Amino acid sequence: MGKWTMTIKRTGFLITLKAILLVIAAEIHLSAADKPNIVAIIADDHGVYHSTAYGSKEQKTPHMQSLADEGMTFTRAYVASPACAPSRHALMSGLMPYRNGVVGNHENSNYKRTPSEGLIQRLLDAGYEVVFRGKITHGNGKGVIPDEVVKLPGSNNLLDPANVEEYLLKREDKTKPVALFIGPTDTHTIWPIEPDEVHFKPEDSVLPPKTFDTPEARQLMARYNQSVENVDTTVGQVRELVKRQLDEENTLILYTSDHGQNWAFGKWSLYETGVRVPLIAVWPGKIEPKSTTNAMVSWIDLIPTFLDIVGEPALEGIDGKSFKKVLLGETGSHRDKIFTVHKGDKTVNVYPIRAVRTDKWKYMLNLFPEFYNTTHMDVKVFREGHTRAGQQNQHYFADWNAWDQAAQSNQEAAQFLHRYHARPKEELYLVKDDPYEENNLAFDPRYADVLASMRKMIQDRMIEVEDDRSLSGKPRLLKDNPLPAAIQLYYPNGGEILRSGQTTNISWSDFWVGVKTVKLEYNDGSNWKVITDTAPHTGTFAWRVPAISSNKVRLRVSSADGKIFDESDKPFSISPGR
Repeated sequence: MGKWTMTIKRTGFLITLKAILLVIAAEIHLSAADKPNIVAIIADDHGVYHSTAYGSKEQKTPHMQSLADEGMTFTRAYVASPACAPSRHALMSGLMPYRNGVVGNHENSNYKRTPSEGLIQRLLDAGYEVVFRGKITHGNGKGVIPDEVVKLPGSNNLLDPANVEEYLLKREDKTKPVALFIGPTDTHTIWPIEPDEVHFKPEDSVLPPKTFDTPEARQLMARYNQSVENVDTTVGQVRELVKRQLDEENTLILYTSDHGQNWAFGKWSLYETGVRVPLIAVWPGKIEPKSTTNAMVSWIDLIPTFLDIVGEPALEGIDGKSFKKVLLGETGSHRDKIFTVHKGDKTVNVYPIRAVRTDKWKYMLNLFPEFYNTTHMDVKVFREGHTRAGQQNQHYFADWNAWDQAAQSNQEAAQFLHRYHARPKEELYLVKDDPYEENNLAFDPRYADVLASMRKMIQDRMIEVEDDRSLSGKPRLLKDNPLPAAIQLYYPNGGEILRSGQTTNISWSDFWVGVKTVKLEYNDGSNWKVITDTAPHTGTFAWRVPAISSNKVRLRVSSADGKIFDESDKPFSISPGR
């Protein structure tokens, strides 16, 4: 082969290679120009069940519903922690609380990262204009938010995004993609209170399960319902803004909340109503309309997902991971377990909890069951050790005393407050069948293997993240804070199958100190029979199951006079022994 032929072939190869490189460069340039806008609407204290998109018939939330109709609704989205600061620091860092340093509320100074290490910086590096309006971080975003982020002023309640639109209208380079974070706080107490501000009737309010029903509680819920509709108004305003100022077809819109409603067994707890949150995403042409996913995702995954969508490589060393494939309908799963953690809020709420959620189960470890649980709901004045010690707590429920008064004469009210202030060390719930976590199966021997397995998950996780079990402030103790006169039966509580002649441990709460002994009885479906009149009030009693056959058995634990008692929630069975 001659030199001339070789030169022609080499030249042709170089021309082809150059052409390929030019095409690649053009595609890279095009992808940079076509990166989608990102609009994240992040509410405060909006419970997962409180919108039509999640089944509520109380509130009118047409704008949240339109998101669900046009996009994907997540049924199992979780935050890292049920309090503002740790939840939002986890969002911004992609790290769980013990990894980023902010475990308790108002502990921003413990944050271990710098703004340049955070995920918002990655969005800036990807060429985005990042704009904050409303409550996005907690504590002014110290150590979290780079200076390049645009922070627009204005009230967060009844949030008016007019200055957001003004900013977008006047920005110099409209070819740059925008990452817009909007944070309305209407659902964060204090809720609307004036009669002309609340159109809901208290009698129409639906209280969450496990809540004792009072007129005052319904009035509180009516005010909260109004706050939900106010947030929905903001959602609608933001969507209109997107239509006018951004390319709607190339914009991902996402709605979520930082944790559950400020209510008993909601915010400040690791129950589903505390850490499971709404998450709805719309992206025309990419996300299938009216789609629903059961994939388990965490708030630490949100910004890694945004970065994946815009073509940024995954950030090493963080806990969050992209669920882009879930959004695009390429997979229906993401995580096989979700860890959550709660520490407290200075001296208001000192009650450390750890939890893990799997496909079917939830396990909760109350590290110090001897503590007396409180939240902003029932603390009227900030105690010594809080940054606002001696001041009135603006989030206190003024009618909390209605529950206290009811508990003096009503067993159901007493049990409600009993469960609120005192918890057993371990809780195990079959969430798929018990979504409101009303039946604690930790005392049921049928699930001993599940309990042990999930307990080990938490123990291993605490070692992995160097969980120091530290407190957010000086705790209150059950021994120093009398509980209302109540007892809660844990086992057998309904659905169990016992065998005649076997010995099983009856379990109940022993927090109430009003008695030293309790009476135990069972009903075989026809009448009550005494097991013992003088069981020590220690929370457990070894019962030799009687020789009967019935599927309508119930058990009762009570004070000697029978005035303070609890019974099995549902019947259980006793079958002949083998």
